[in-house]
Amino acid sequence: MNAAHFHLMFNHLSIVGLGFAILFNLVAIIRKNEELIRLSCWFYILIGLLSVLAIFTGDGAGEIVKTYPGVSNDAIEYHETWGYIFFYGLIAVGAGSLAALWFSRKNGILLKKINIAALILSIVLLVFAYQVGTTGGKIRHPEIEQGDLKKN
Repeated sequence: MNAAHFHLMFNHLSIVGLGFAILFNLVAIIRKNEELIRLSCWFYILIGLLSVLAIFTGDGAGEIVKTYPGVSNDAIEYHETWGYIFFYGLIAVGAGSLAALWFSRKNGILLKKINIAALILSIVLLVFAYQVGTTGGKIRHPEIEQGDLKKN
């Protein structure tokens, strides 16, 4: 496996993991279960850590894919820009979740308030997750932009 494989793996885990964490968090809030809320915080922290790995493998993946014919450096840069925006958002959610777990040792209300803020930010981050995935796919998947192949 090379940097491109790892980059794809960590990107997909971050994007899909965010969706999973949001759904899990919604269930925890609906059930009003503090233990599930704590677990959703741990999921956000894990996704933040996975995003660090995606960022670390991005340059190596870019160097590999630049050697392929038809790959645009502009497309790579555009994807990288969206990737960093998404990364910083995931780090913020992860850090907020870590703070929620820390402060909840003495005050359960803070856990719920910070967790709701993490949920709202995570829902907003879905837009950035979509952009990261789409711009990354456009680097090597022409079917995303061109649609169906027309046969003569």
